[in-house]
Amino acid sequence: MTRNRTTTRRLSGLALGGALLLAPMSAALADEPTTATQADEMAQKAEQQAAQYREMGAVGYKTGLVQRSEAEADRYASQAEQMEPGGESVVIISPDVSQRAEATEQARLKGGVAYKTGMVQRAEAEQEKAEDQAISMFWPEPESTAAPVPPDCTAEKPGAVPPGCQK
Repeated sequence: MTRNRTTTRRLSGLALGGALLLAPMSAALADEPTTATQADEMAQKAEQQAAQYREMGAVGYKTGLVQRSEAEADRYASQAEQMEPGGESVVIISPDVSQRAEATEQARLKGGVAYKTGMVQRAEAEQEKAEDQAISMFWPEPESTAAPVPPDCTAEKPGAVPPGCQK
């Protein structure tokens, strides 16, 4: 009978201890912002708190209160930026451009020999050319509406008339 009570007490103690350990973690998760406006508000509060700690002087800095509040403000501000709708842009990379970028990176990883032999420079030039072609595929150069330039009608040789000019 004593043995059962001891086992029961130990198990209940473990369960209670586990619950006590997990409680602060759930409380910390409850304090996290769920929207961009909440994150922005929390960033402003943390910045105000950092300003108050700065006014305390050396005590605020020495105890780390200023640094901790500034770090919180930065963290919440970055969370607000990430939560903003439409803040992300989609970049479409053609397969040719991505292959050229990989080749350029591999050439750079080879080190000084690749730079000395010009391998890196050639790979970068090819990558840039592929990027320009990909861009021109989506955004072609606008066609010129200006009138064609007439040829220079001054003859370099006496008696010779360039094509398109009148005698």
